[in-house]
Amino acid sequence: MSTKSSKKQPQRLSIPIRTRTREEDDSRVSSLPDSILCHILSFLPTKQAVATTILSKRWKPLCLSVSILDFDFNDISTLSMKTSANLFCLVYSVMLSRHDTLPIQTFRLICCPSRTRYAEDIIELIISAIQRRTQTLELDLKFIRIHNNFVSNLFICRTLTVLKLKRLTIWEDIPQINNNISPLKTLHLEKLYFTTYTHLINFLLSFPLLEELETNDLHICQQRFVPKEADKIKCLRNLMTAKISDNEPLPLFLLSRVHANLSIKLTRACFVEVPVFYNLTQMEIFSDLKRRSWPNKWMWILEMLQNTPKLQHLIIHEEIENGNDHEEYSWEDPKKVPECLSSQLKTCLFRNYRANECELQFAEYVMRSSKVLISMTIHGACSVDLNAKWEMLEKLCCYPSDCNVVLFV
Repeated sequence: MSTKSSKKQPQRLSIPIRTRTREEDDSRVSSLPDSILCHILSFLPTKQAVATTILSKRWKPLCLSVSILDFDFNDISTLSMKTSANLFCLVYSVMLSRHDTLPIQTFRLICCPSRTRYAEDIIELIISAIQRRTQTLELDLKFIRIHNNFVSNLFICRTLTVLKLKRLTIWEDIPQINNNISPLKTLHLEKLYFTTYTHLINFLLSFPLLEELETNDLHICQQRFVPKEADKIKCLRNLMTAKISDNEPLPLFLLSRVHANLSIKLTRACFVEVPVFYNLTQMEIFSDLKRRSWPNKWMWILEMLQNTPKLQHLIIHEEIENGNDHEEYSWEDPKKVPECLSSQLKTCLFRNYRANECELQFAEYVMRSSKVLISMTIHGACSVDLNAKWEMLEKLCCYPSDCNVVLFV
């Protein structure tokens, strides 16, 4: 007689899944402390944060306690006058309802007041925000002209550390404020209009503790600027990084004390006088000439090397692959080897390398002149023939050096 052993199958427990109701979800949110709810509201555009006030009486003071005010009326030009008036009234109501002693961490405003009758009122509103201990101010006002009272409040604000201005016009003389030291650390300027270079220089020098500067597409009505000898000693002494991308570059003497990184985007021939960058350790040069002629471009880059004695890292980037393939550049070895090549330069990086004669001459010069170079990295442009890339690599590798040459095809 045979017996069959049977294994006892484990019983499965069925647990009913219960979904939370909307009322329970609301209760969970409402149970959060005020500080957490304010933090959550700070991630919303202010228009949406204000909409939460209809939930209950508790939400109104929470909304008015948010430290980040973000008003984005970018599509205001497509709105009716009545609708745009309602939007501006929203900004006013939020600002007037907040307690004067409540600081503002970030005030961000994007709108087009120049197309409405509210332009002057909006400027006064921004001044009010600055005076309420604002730390970060971001404005995009579609080319509205700002007056000296606004600029003066920027300079004397004791809490403002980050300032980002876009599409503003500064026509008046920059007010001179004695014994004032602005704590501003970060300044970004994009599509700003200044009457003269003197206005621009005075504006920048009003932030002596500046550490990060970024400019893009600045416009100066004055066509030409010839600095006086007294101007050339002016500079931003605490500057750590500077990123410059303008048709007419900033007067470079303002950046002569930059410590860490200088990035310059060239869109046309640069005739700005090159100062000595005493402490600069990394330099990026972006070239986007768009077929504009500049035969002395590589000689200008050599002049930059001559004036950066502590440079350790060099990056050269050609924005447009075929922009100047047939341009005739001039080249000649400098009479004196730049100090940075003799004792400092450790890495050199070419991006979008097209194997033009001057590019190759420059790379060869860096290879044979550098004493402590560790790596020469080249990213070849897609338009360059593979055989030409290998031929260029063989030429660079023939120099006796401990430098590692890397080619990305």
